[in-house]
Amino acid sequence: MGPRKVLAYILAPAAPSLESGLHHRTRRILFGSQRTYDDNEAHLQRFSSILFNLTKDATFDALRKDLPFEWNKEEVYDTVNPFGDARQVDFESLWTFDIDNDTLLCTNRYRRTQISLAFLWDRPVTLADMTYLGPPVPSPVDPTAGLIEPYWKPQVHVEPRLRAFAHRILYDFNHQWRHILRSNYNTITLRVLARAIIRLSTLRFDVHEEIGSRYGRGNNYVWITQLPWWEPFQDDIILVGDVYLVVCPSIQEGISMVQDHTKSHIEGSLHKREHYMVLSVKHIMLCRTTGPDKLEYTAPEPLFNGNRSIGPPSVLALDYLLWATASCIPSVSTPLRLLPTEIQDIILGYASAGTVAAAQIGCLLGIGSTFLWMDGPLKICLMETCTIRPAGLPVESQLWIDNKNVGIVYKGR
Repeated sequence: MGPRKVLAYILAPAAPSLESGLHHRTRRILFGSQRTYDDNEAHLQRFSSILFNLTKDATFDALRKDLPFEWNKEEVYDTVNPFGDARQVDFESLWTFDIDNDTLLCTNRYRRTQISLAFLWDRPVTLADMTYLGPPVPSPVDPTAGLIEPYWKPQVHVEPRLRAFAHRILYDFNHQWRHILRSNYNTITLRVLARAIIRLSTLRFDVHEEIGSRYGRGNNYVWITQLPWWEPFQDDIILVGDVYLVVCPSIQEGISMVQDHTKSHIEGSLHKREHYMVLSVKHIMLCRTTGPDKLEYTAPEPLFNGNRSIGPPSVLALDYLLWATASCIPSVSTPLRLLPTEIQDIILGYASAGTVAAAQIGCLLGIGSTFLWMDGPLKICLMETCTIRPAGLPVESQLWIDNKNVGIVYKGR
């Protein structure tokens, strides 16, 4: 067996110059890697020798200078856990030095363990000194804890054409970003994910079509150590069409945010029912005010967990998402709606090179047949690898937000 890759993060308080910009950072996060034959015990011994007799203030610089990792030139905005699916085979372990909280966390394919950095500053340590935390992927939390029944059960209707198109895209988003979605993540990542979810749900994305040849070696569109690269939401509560979107780390915290928000709005709108979509990314809940200090909500539905043990997003969760944001999709009046569906399909066939972009146009205009995810006789599949592309292959449809690929790419097979 050849050398395996070992990953490391160093977390420390952010310098004032970093507390602004695209991804507002409250912490510095260095990310590095190396290929090695050394086992985890050997790594811990090396860390112990570097940190022995050091102070907390000297730890960051010592680790960056003396650890045998190749550090990324640019600092990242969150950590990524590569363990949890078959792609983990190339990795030995992940070491996270959280200087703020005085902890060292080790994650591998079997477990998570941790030790206080104070022990490494004070004396030599071994793996036996580390505390077992659980499996490599944290166990899911109960989204219903503390909620009061009966739940609100709204009559949800989603236009079939939109449902067939958007459901598939959102399922594939869950698959492509499963390494992020199944783990814990910080506020920046939460807002980045939430923004993509809303953009995809409301069809506010571009479809870039690859029709020519492409050369070069194949790379994954999304790899297991990558963070999303598009912009985040700039706030936790955003008006999306007719509904307030509440971006929150948990359903329980989201309900508290809704209650605080309704109190600030209730004086000027005593007779108006406000509607909310509570989005923790892992779960979704719809809420509405029914009077002063009165709130009713649906049962939380599992959304994007990226975890096989939980399963894909529930159909109802995706319907909640599409139903609540439907007012964001502009209603375009067109005489094409008066034509027979068969004629509409022929017209859409001339609208783009591929059928994915045509289906998006059909959803926006309210015309055409329900998309069957076919390109002629070919079934449209999610592509995970950017391979060499000879001339004459079927159209490749890439979904983009902010002039950046979302990692969702389709091609007929």
